[in-house]
Amino acid sequence: MKRLFSNLATPMKTSSLPILPVICAAGLILVAATENSWAQGRTDKPVNLLQFGQSASETDNLTRADNLSDNSDIQADSLQSPAVIAEGSPTILDNLSGQAASSQAGAADTLAGDTGNALLGATTEENEPPAITAEQDIQNTNAGSPSLSRTSSRSDLPATSLERRSVSKISLASVGLKRPATLSTDLNALIWSDSDAENALYLLRNVPAMGSAPILNKLVFEIMSIAAVPPKGAGPVAEELVSARLNWLAAAGQSDALSEIVRMLPEAERWAEWKRWQVEYDLIRQADEAACQDAERNAQISLDDFWHQSRIICALLAGDKNKARFAADILKASGGEDVNFFQLVDKLLGSSQALSLDLTTLDSIDLVLMDAAHEQISLAAFEQVPFSMIQATSNFRYLAADAALKTSFMMLERGLQGREPTEQIWRALLEAPMPAEAALATLDGLDAQGRTDARHDPLASASLWVGLALRPDADTDMLIQRAFDTEMRSGRPELLLDLYASLIRQRLAAAPEADNIQALSPELQRDFALLVTLATPSAGSPDRLPDALGGATDFAAGLQDVLQAAKGDSWQADALEAVNAWPLLPVLKVQASQGPNEDWTAILKNTEAGAIGPASPGLTYHRLSARHLFALEQLAMSGNIAETALLASMLVQPVALGWIDPLDGAKIIESLQKVGLAKVADQFALDFVKAHLLRMNYMADV
Repeated sequence: MKRLFSNLATPMKTSSLPILPVICAAGLILVAATENSWAQGRTDKPVNLLQFGQSASETDNLTRADNLSDNSDIQADSLQSPAVIAEGSPTILDNLSGQAASSQAGAADTLAGDTGNALLGATTEENEPPAITAEQDIQNTNAGSPSLSRTSSRSDLPATSLERRSVSKISLASVGLKRPATLSTDLNALIWSDSDAENALYLLRNVPAMGSAPILNKLVFEIMSIAAVPPKGAGPVAEELVSARLNWLAAAGQSDALSEIVRMLPEAERWAEWKRWQVEYDLIRQADEAACQDAERNAQISLDDFWHQSRIICALLAGDKNKARFAADILKASGGEDVNFFQLVDKLLGSSQALSLDLTTLDSIDLVLMDAAHEQISLAAFEQVPFSMIQATSNFRYLAADAALKTSFMMLERGLQGREPTEQIWRALLEAPMPAEAALATLDGLDAQGRTDARHDPLASASLWVGLALRPDADTDMLIQRAFDTEMRSGRPELLLDLYASLIRQRLAAAPEADNIQALSPELQRDFALLVTLATPSAGSPDRLPDALGGATDFAAGLQDVLQAAKGDSWQADALEAVNAWPLLPVLKVQASQGPNEDWTAILKNTEAGAIGPASPGLTYHRLSARHLFALEQLAMSGNIAETALLASMLVQPVALGWIDPLDGAKIIESLQKVGLAKVADQFALDFVKAHLLRMNYMADV
């Protein structure tokens, strides 16, 4: 994977000054009459093979300025029936982000009236102002702030951008989005008010961008993106605090929130690479007016090829081939060496010469041109797109099927897309990139040993699921059982649990009419009942087990009892015994689950000799750092919500939930409860119990 940014800006050399007037002259020509120019329409309409609710523009305009909604992500309930994907045909990853992304990115309101204006309020860097409350900050900075509104065809762009080069460091550290709390009312502008800046910086830099607990990832996202009063002593490390948050959002694929925060940053050299990223991101997501304004401004003051390449793209988007050709000739004559870029520009200008692209040196700008030139973006080419831009990938029209499949998996594991839109994308394929048997062989033998950083290529896992969904043979049930066992060892069974449960339900629903589905063995019934019972019910799915799993009814009932105990109901000894769940008692206790009121000493009169042997689930666990657990307990006791949340995520995310010792899991839950994150604690406890039930009953011999 290439680094986050390409075409880094370099200082202007004295030897380059003689060519500056030539480039500036070309820039003046490109500026003229941009607002009145008509957009270059695509001459063909590619078959939209992943239609998930976003209708194509009537004019099929490359910019689609008039057809972009406030939120480019489409809710899952608007999904349309997908077409199938034929191998070798141009494909599109349309609305890949789905409901999960729209619930996060779409709800984010930029802090134009609050923190955004606060960043404009003070311009002194020499002395750090005293700590202030969020209310004082808003009251002191709203009045008299200049309006820096940027007009754009997209209404989801922030209304405020910082143009001053010098802002208060304490104000800079408070930059973020204003959004309603979704996980706790305590996630507000004061979450850092009791924190030390150095401690906060350590946590911000080291918390994983993804891992085993989706609810903790969602919690960290809210903390990273929220506008808040900075921690104590933030002045000397203000820029580092902001950079750490931006880097986490980029690695987590939270592109939309990252974009909005980047627009709030001042126009300073420290943030130049992020401003360049913003233009690339806007071009990919087709927010062309905003991108072209930024490109035009920077091209007039810089000799960096990137800005002049962006201006050429803008001319092509405006349908002015003469301006684009003239600017490209000047750039090439002045020493431009991006061979891929010039090939693609020539293609868009009418050249019939066959392309010979170097896929290892492609960048995001090149992919924009490939899509505009009707060139299919292969998986090898698409892998040059960094995670920081993943939420814009739904705008590519010519995306290969394997690239769409892999990207949908990456969005699923980052919480940017839910199970249902992911499943609809996968079921849209007419054939998998590799057969189920080949995918299973690729994954077989891999063992992450409970570490999330050892996960393998997601394309193999996605291909395996698609291959199983399309496979009609009678032995498919056994392959499904084997496939999920393989995914258990890969370290991400909880991520795929709902998808495999849906696969099982659909297959068993056809059992009475299908000649190619055989009666299931007791072992297979038990394993399938485990997955179906633990999976999150989808809309319209029946509560009871499929009839084909009737032999595992009692086992499923025991699983349900334990799940209810994880939510605070009383636990039952027989249920814990039936599903090997005795090790989970520490977690059930912190969830206020009480045991039965009975005389346990009565067992002494009814136990046969030799029946009191040592019992062990036969599982090994990873113990979390004892010193950090003590630190977590201290932070929770002091009520420090932000540091408690980040440290909990640091401890948990590198380890698969089913491999964490239940004693340590109970301490994580208790700490979250103490700082008022009850909703997070409850969801984490339920996910933790599910992961352990999976491991105890699906691969208890490991």
